[in-house]
Amino acid sequence: MFRLAIVLLYTTGLRRGELLRLTIGDYDPRARTVLVRESKFHKSRLLPLSLDGVRALDAYLRMRRARHLPMAADLPLLWHAYSGGRPYTGTGLTQGFRLLISAAKIRPPDGRSPRIHDVRHGFAVQALLRWYRQGLDVQAKLPWLATYMGHVSIASTQYYLPFVEPLRVTASARFARHCGALVDPRAQATGRRP
Repeated sequence: MFRLAIVLLYTTGLRRGELLRLTIGDYDPRARTVLVRESKFHKSRLLPLSLDGVRALDAYLRMRRARHLPMAADLPLLWHAYSGGRPYTGTGLTQGFRLLISAAKIRPPDGRSPRIHDVRHGFAVQALLRWYRQGLDVQAKLPWLATYMGHVSIASTQYYLPFVEPLRVTASARFARHCGALVDPRAQATGRRP
């Protein structure tokens, strides 16, 4: 269950509460989507899933069927078998995440333990890196990312996009390829790119 939670958080950028409110019926295996209902700002959105997300969901649902656990469409996707089938709470999911991070000995260089919300940040940063590496117009893609993440504008999405080292390096290299000659007079004189 925690593997599924982490895969979905990382590959979809869902908020913790959105993940916890998903039901079995919100997953459409044919369309490979999940429906996020009435989330923040009372908006619903249909999210396409990555292949990893589909595989994790399918494996989890197969396991539930094999153990003869309830599979009604209106039941919570993240089902807590030890509590009589109640959905996980935000606190329960966060505590489980912390235990998993601790057991795996995951610590960033600053020594601070990752929070469950950091996974959403990771999703946003990875989307930007992917677009930079593919040579896409990142500015044009930002409204798409904002909508996908359930934001009302790109201003809200910017919070999730700290200028971390991989973004800095990738964005700087792209800028140098396209505009380097404009800022380095030696490159203009010789016709080479910096």
